[in-house]
Parts: sequence; structure tokens; C-alpha cells
Amino acid sequence: MKRAACLLLLSLTGCAIAPARVEHVAWREKRQLHELMTAALDTRDEKEAAKALGRFVEQWGLQKKGGSETLKPGKASPNQTTYKVRFDQTPQGCYDLRYFDRISYAGDFVVEKMKHHMRAGVGAPMMALRENKGREPIERYYPPEAIARPLTAVAWGEAAKGGEQEVRIQLLCPLSNDSVMINGRRQTLAADFSVPWAAALERAASLNQQRVTDMLTSTPKRKPQLYLMEPYDPRKEPLIMIHGLLSSPLAWSGVSNEIWADDELRRRYQIWHYLYNTSAPFLYSASILRTQLRALRRQLDPDGNDPAMRKTTLLTHSMGGLVGKTLALKPGDAFWKATFTVPRVRLKLDRDDLAELTDAFSWQPDRTIHRIIFIATPHRGSSYADNIIGRAGSLLTKAPGDFLEFFKHISTANPNVFTAEYSALEKLDGVTALSPQDPTLRILADMSYAQKVSTHSIIGGRDFIVPYSSSHLEGADSELIVNWRHRAFKSPAAVAEVRRILKLP
Repeated sequence: MKRAACLLLLSLTGCAIAPARVEHVAWREKRQLHELMTAALDTRDEKEAAKALGRFVEQWGLQKKGGSETLKPGKASPNQTTYKVRFDQTPQGCYDLRYFDRISYAGDFVVEKMKHHMRAGVGAPMMALRENKGREPIERYYPPEAIARPLTAVAWGEAAKGGEQEVRIQLLCPLSNDSVMINGRRQTLAADFSVPWAAALERAASLNQQRVTDMLTSTPKRKPQLYLMEPYDPRKEPLIMIHGLLSSPLAWSGVSNEIWADDELRRRYQIWHYLYNTSAPFLYSASILRTQLRALRRQLDPDGNDPAMRKTTLLTHSMGGLVGKTLALKPGDAFWKATFTVPRVRLKLDRDDLAELTDAFSWQPDRTIHRIIFIATPHRGSSYADNIIGRAGSLLTKAPGDFLEFFKHISTANPNVFTAEYSALEKLDGVTALSPQDPTLRILADMSYAQKVSTHSIIGGRDFIVPYSSSHLEGADSELIVNWRHRAFKSPAAVAEVRRILKLP
């Protein structure tokens, strides 16, 4: 019966997402490196020249070549030019070939289960993959499944002298480079945004199971983590996507793909995803996100000079809207008064306990947040948290052990100091926290933002989990009702609305 209830809850929340995947559709290149380079430099057909260059770079990596090497022609080669090849990594957004474990020509792959977005231009679009072994400090904030990047290979051949020709190759990231200067003329850089992204999603397929199994244990396999989905760019505003209950960042696969394909949005935003255990109350998940955001910003911009650190936009779904909303709110002592029957100074707390409780109940707002997009967010809760489905889900759900142990520790050291409404904090989970009767939602409804925040609502017109009465936000800058159920972010109309909002000043 428990298993059936779990499956029913999963079915009704509509959380099953099949990640995209890539399939290799071309024969492996059999031509030698010298022959491929000749084709890349001398073939008049730009598509064939790009294909040759892409396969040249792929083969170069497979053969473990270095940053430079001399390629001599075979005895039977019609072109007897010796190439002196050098990979150059000096410009902005240019990668060292050796950073990645594997670089493949993107034109040899097709994308399944997701739109395939490409941009015509010069160069050979590539898919670059690197196993995340935490070899660099920033890799803590990259997905553990793989570091995947779109790259574009561009080659310049100098005039041949004495039977030798110098060739310079750059691997440019099209997320930060729209064009490239060739022979004194700036030209559009070719790109394939979807093949690398689909390859990363394919490797992250286990999140589909973990989002459910982690709800059923107090020791989840994946702890909450903020992830950078592209190289940090000090010029671009972070767009933080926060998923909902029984979900994961895989929910944003299609939206992310569309944003990267939009020239204006790609230039303006960099995409970050937040993965959290939805078995925990949303205030707990928000506290972890605030802590990680502070640490990440100190690491990326210790002097605080980057334009990227001045403005932040949140794109949220369902429970993720409550997680994100709290970041920009100014709680004051509202939660302290609602939670404890005695003043803060009378609580028995060591320094660490006080700091953690303060961040959980009386946090400092993130003043960089200037826009929040809410999709099917239960601002006033969901009746499903109280009906038979929600009760079954709550019985099966186990909040993370770190959350449970902390409040058990506080309760033991401070007996009888919690108010009646918050007397069982250690029993609270992600499902019951969404009950319309939960006092936290009532307190949040009356709380003000620390500064002017532009808010936008997208509501599913056929959403029977979060009805209009709960997802409607009074005073929102815009509101759109789409003909969709709870997972309204999958609606083409919703994606179009997200793009419209993101293009606002």
C-alpha cells in the first residue's frame, strides 16, 4: 500500500522527466590528421571544411596530441605541405584542448527528446566533456555527472613558406563569443548549443530516480547544491532556476536549452541550477541556498567588482518559488516571535547554533535579487498536502537527517520553548510544509521584500495541485494563465512568457 501511495503521489505531481540524449550517427573518421587539415584549409565547401576541422580536433584529442605539433605528409599524399599546428587559448572564452577528456565534432550527433538548436557561421561546432573529479575548486559547483561545454573550433592558416604552413586553432565557447575576427573581418561564430547539453542530461539520468528515493530516506545520496551550468562570466547576470517538489534541475532542461539558443538572453544571463531535497521544509532549503550563494560569490568575485554580482533573477516552479521568494524577503523577528515563547537571549545556544538559527529564522535578504518568476507557486499552500494523497506522501517522506538532528538538538537543550504551532519542527517535512494551514505560509504572505522586486506569475489553468487562488500573487508585475497543468513550465506559452520577462529592463 505504501508503494502504491508513493506511485500515486508521483503520478499526480507529474514529475517524470525523460532527459534528452544524443546519438552518434556518422562513421568514425578514417582519414589521417594531415589529410583532415588539408581538407579543413583548402575545401571550398564551408560545411565540408568545418566537418574536416571538427574531426581533426576530435582525432587530435584521441591521439593525445599536445598544444602544438608538426604534421608531416605521407609519401602518397597529394599535398606535401608540412603543417605546424598550434592550439591558441588566449582570447576570452577560449579553452585549452587538454582541459577536456573528450572533444567530439557535434555534427556527427543528433539530439533526441529536445529541440536541437544550432547557429550557422564559421568554425566547427564541438561537444566537450570532462569528468568532474573536483580537480579545480570551482568544480565543486559544476554537476558531478560531467562538465559539458559547447565549443567551436576555428582555424587560421598562414601563407605557406618553404613547404611549411603555420596553422593556429582556437576552441571558442559560443556562450561567451558570438563572433570571431577572421582576416580582418568579424564573422558569426558557428555553434551547437544542444548536443553538449543533451549529453550532460543523459549522464544525469539518475536524478530521475534520486528525486523520489531521496524523499524516502533521511540520508539522501545528493545533498543540496548550487550548480553553474556554464563557465562563470563576470559580465552576465545569474539566472538561478529552482525546481519544485519531487523534482530536480532536469525539469529545466528544455527552458535552459531555449535560453541558450536566444542570442539576447544568452548574452545577458548565465544559467545556474539549485538542487535540493524536497523532503525538507522550504525554509531549510532556502537557508542552504543562501549559504552557498555567499560562498560562491566570495570565490568568484572576492573583491565584489563584477557586474554579475550586482543583479540576480530567479526562475522558480512550485515549492521552488517559496524557496526563492524567501531569499529576497526581510523577515525581521517575525519567525522568532512565531516560533519561540522566550526571547532569543534566554535560549541555550552556542555560537554555531545561534548563527544557524538566525540564518534560518531571521536571515539577511539578498539585495541582488531584482526579479522573480513564479510558475505554479503555492503562495497559500496546496490542499493536496492535507488530503489522503498528501498524508500518504508525508508518511513516506523522511526529512534529511541534518535537519532532523539540528532541531532535536535545539529542543533537547531548550525544552518547552517552542510555541504550539512550531512545537513539532523536527517532524515537519516538505509535504506538510505546503499545507494551507502551515503558519509559515501565513507569515510569508505578510512579509515584505527588502527592496523593489519585480514579480511575475505564470499559472496553469488546469492545475489541480496548486489552484489559481493559491498561485495568484497580488500586486505582481504580470500574470499569465496557460492551458496547462501543474508543470506549466513545459507549456510553449509559458516558455515564451519567460523569454519575454527575461528581456525586460
